[in-house]
Amino acid sequence: MYPDLSYVLHDIFGTPPDNWASIVKIFGLMLAIAILCSSYFLGLEFKRREAEGSLHPVKITKDGKTTTVWPHEKVGDITIVAAISGVIGAKLFALFESVESIRAFIRDPLHSLFSGSGLAIYGGLIVAFFVVRWYVNRMGIRTLDICDATAPSLMIGYGVGRIGCQLSGDGDWGIVAGPKPGWFVLPDWLWSDTYPRNVAEEGIRMADCTGRYCMELAQGVFPTPVYETLMAFAIFGILWGLRKKLVIPGQIFFLYCMLNGLERFFIEKIRVNDTFNIMGITASQAEIISFVLFFIGLGGFIFVTRKAKKREAPLS
Repeated sequence: MYPDLSYVLHDIFGTPPDNWASIVKIFGLMLAIAILCSSYFLGLEFKRREAEGSLHPVKITKDGKTTTVWPHEKVGDITIVAAISGVIGAKLFALFESVESIRAFIRDPLHSLFSGSGLAIYGGLIVAFFVVRWYVNRMGIRTLDICDATAPSLMIGYGVGRIGCQLSGDGDWGIVAGPKPGWFVLPDWLWSDTYPRNVAEEGIRMADCTGRYCMELAQGVFPTPVYETLMAFAIFGILWGLRKKLVIPGQIFFLYCMLNGLERFFIEKIRVNDTFNIMGITASQAEIISFVLFFIGLGGFIFVTRKAKKREAPLS
């Protein structure tokens, strides 16, 4: 694993770990790359929609002056708004991800808020959705238009971000994998990983290890970030391929909700999680949200499709 850049340089050049390059954290670096990837594909989709006429110039009023700009020119601003609100939302939702995290917040709110660990991806998506919706509505861009345009870029960003989870070993791994079955013909590291030098500093100490990060898991676990990366890239491909065919506003976004919900719901079954017990049902925060997200997507897809067909139906 590579908790920070110094460990990358250590593997490549043999330099001692925990040097000046330690300031560059691998998870943070991959998160920045994920944001840039999302921004790039969002810009491409905005330009495509502008060319076909489904997105129009918007008027921006500042200091009493009104200017007209194309939506793709505001991609940078939208990305910054989404990134900041997303990190805040991810941190807030992480505070309530388990009974223990809630108790820790009650005991010491400031430490829970400003500690460097703990981000819940769904919290980031939910808060960023409402903040970005407010921001683009002020410019006159319709909610469903921005939702459809951002859906593929959200998935590519999610996939790249999960690479950071895997490379750094941030604790988002799976349950103990057990012996690899004979039918699993892929490389061993796709079945289980002990996450040596993980940034979460969990497990047992590695023999003859130097540097700050010297822990690895006692047993191999499913490398769930790898699985999520592969599934996220596959979902991105589906959404990117269908975006010109599903032209009813909202269809691409609600399809994203369904696929995202399915992916996360099933990965939670083999992932290490903090859980709640609700009326005898044990589920994680992400499992509950993904379940709801799928049905929001299903209901929303059916609603916008039927609404569009009724609008197009000839009057008798």
